[in-house]
Amino acid sequence: MEQIAIVKSLVRVALAQGDDAVRHQAERLAAALRKADDKDASAIERLLSATSQSKNLAPSHLTKSFSTGFATATERMLPGVAVPVDRESSAPLATIVFPENNLAAFPVLAPGVTDTLAGLLLEWKNHGRLIEAGLNPSLTCLIYGPPGTGKTTLALWLAHELGLPAVVARLDGLISSLLGTTARNLGALFAFANRYECVLVLDEFDAIAKLRDDPNEVGEIKRVVNTLLQNIDAREGRGVIIGLTNHQALLDPAVWRRFEVQLAIPLPGPDERFDIAKGALSAKNHESIAESKLLAWVSEGFSGSELVTLCAKYRKRLILSDGESRAPFETISQLAASTSVHTDRRRVFDLANENTLTRVLATNQDIRFSYSELAHVLGVSTKTISRRMSDTVEGDTADAE
Repeated sequence: MEQIAIVKSLVRVALAQGDDAVRHQAERLAAALRKADDKDASAIERLLSATSQSKNLAPSHLTKSFSTGFATATERMLPGVAVPVDRESSAPLATIVFPENNLAAFPVLAPGVTDTLAGLLLEWKNHGRLIEAGLNPSLTCLIYGPPGTGKTTLALWLAHELGLPAVVARLDGLISSLLGTTARNLGALFAFANRYECVLVLDEFDAIAKLRDDPNEVGEIKRVVNTLLQNIDAREGRGVIIGLTNHQALLDPAVWRRFEVQLAIPLPGPDERFDIAKGALSAKNHESIAESKLLAWVSEGFSGSELVTLCAKYRKRLILSDGESRAPFETISQLAASTSVHTDRRRVFDLANENTLTRVLATNQDIRFSYSELAHVLGVSTKTISRRMSDTVEGDTADAE
């Protein structure tokens, strides 16, 4: 089909209106293309599927409660909306991610964090019922933790689950050296978000929300903190705010009080690291699962992002090995030492000694290896693993005597 790119754009914008008649015509177009055996039919069908999924993710009572139960002046945000810009630099103050373009997957998190999120989503998706009972849902959430733990991805996933656009603003990008400009940028950002049904995501939150009594901060920053607090208060009842920070210790106590939900995202534990590694390697067979376990073991102290990077390096090394026979532990040992400053040097040392590594992995309580898995990652037979473990037991017995 000629000019399919333009047709797709027209269909995408039209479907965003939510008009059933428009959707019917788009379905007719897809059916006609399919009948003509036109490969572009699948592109139109994907657009129809995406808008259908986003509609299902946002129950009608949720949208109604945001638009009528709280802020009656809010509008539905459509693609092409003009984003506010910095008056001096003309740089946009935010990026908008619409549900149909939001590809954020739920990050691997500890069970306790997952339970908290489930409760939060339950409130948001039953907004109207709470209002009818005279209760307000928790619309402000501060997500904090080390870099690379999935905070931004989680915020986008939450917006996707609500079926709402995410207005993502990096607060460090709103700061200006010109007197009064930062406060004006904040005002413009919140005025924009308050006009529409959306989730406001404030990334790098500590860039502005610092301690007002910090002697190292100038008076302008203290005034900006006050402006931020006032804007958060003014948005109450208008929509969701999600703040993200790597440096929670820098936040003003008054900022903490503005967020009803305060969610810590810790570094991934052994189970989470194993799940991350399995996903990154697309592990399905015995060998790749064993390699995922070794990657999870050596990456203690890594963030999820660092572990994904390590797994990507490992996959690339496998592809480029050209059939070279090398035990997985040798490659992983080399890559781990150059991937993160958080690499446990003791574990890298253990990786360099096969006998020590066999004993350490076989007796590890967090990530359990079978003898066959150990044989694969060490590049030896299961008989060799058994012999090494027997030698270890005999050596320990002799030492005890």
